[in-house]
Amino acid sequence: MRKHKKINALFQIDSLSQLNPETDSSLDIIKEGLKLGLNIWITNPDNLTFYAGRISFMASKVKDSSLKLYKSKKIFLEKFDFFFIRQDPPFDMKYISNCYLLELHKKFNKKPFFINDPTGIKNFTEKIFPLYFHSFMPKTMVTSSVKDLDYMFKKHDTLVFKPLYCKGGEDIYKFSRKDKHALRTFQKLLSKYNSPVVIQKFIEKVKYGDKRVILVNGKAIGAVNRVPQSGAFKANLHLGGTACKTKLSKKEIDICNLLGSVLRENKLFFVGIDLIDQKLTEINVTSPTGIVQLREICNLNVSKLIWEELMNIV
Repeated sequence: MRKHKKINALFQIDSLSQLNPETDSSLDIIKEGLKLGLNIWITNPDNLTFYAGRISFMASKVKDSSLKLYKSKKIFLEKFDFFFIRQDPPFDMKYISNCYLLELHKKFNKKPFFINDPTGIKNFTEKIFPLYFHSFMPKTMVTSSVKDLDYMFKKHDTLVFKPLYCKGGEDIYKFSRKDKHALRTFQKLLSKYNSPVVIQKFIEKVKYGDKRVILVNGKAIGAVNRVPQSGAFKANLHLGGTACKTKLSKKEIDICNLLGSVLRENKLFFVGIDLIDQKLTEINVTSPTGIVQLREICNLNVSKLIWEELMNIV
């Protein structure tokens, strides 16, 4: 790819001090953009201001691959070609308000191109989005009802409880039908998050791995299998899971193809989906990860592919 010196990209991310430069996907995309000669800037959601149909940020230009920054300055969003919404959940009112304002910006301005589109992020949250494709999922219920929890336990020996709007395996629990702590934990999650709880049939084969598939512009471009530690059921890498090479089955490819058209329709350009035993469990549209693992394990430069695809779109 030729260098694009006049292309400007702004990344809305969490504080650099909170990100691991060796494993963070956002930083990997930033570094690849710098290699291509793009002008890369960073900001965070707290720096956003909307006034008279325009959004401005206090933002800092990235000097080089060391990720050192120039002094921050006020800059208007329409000056950028690309805007990456990459702050981590929780998907709370702060996150949603940020999406509302960015969505409003689109009404008055042609630029930038969003990765991902704020309307799509707002409308399709990670745990609810898969329910549009519930026939490809393990049996799943979203409820605040103890009676419905009892119903699920009558149908399935072991269940997984998940909060609707968290990330990274936070507050996810597994309970057998006879576990006396199940009801207490269910009620605790209801109280803590003030929202219904995802109740899902536990998939025993998670011990063989949880596949993270990366889709760019609706196309599956790579996958890694994340295997939990012995005796654990969460495969998140930061919780001790191990990533290894994998291939997608025909059924998994079919799921990706089905999702692809929906993702493109809703301008969800960069997405990660999770598959356990050929079943869809999550669609990550806020801040998908897995780029660094695909580079290290599969020698696949996802960040470069993202920039190449973006240059073809804009």
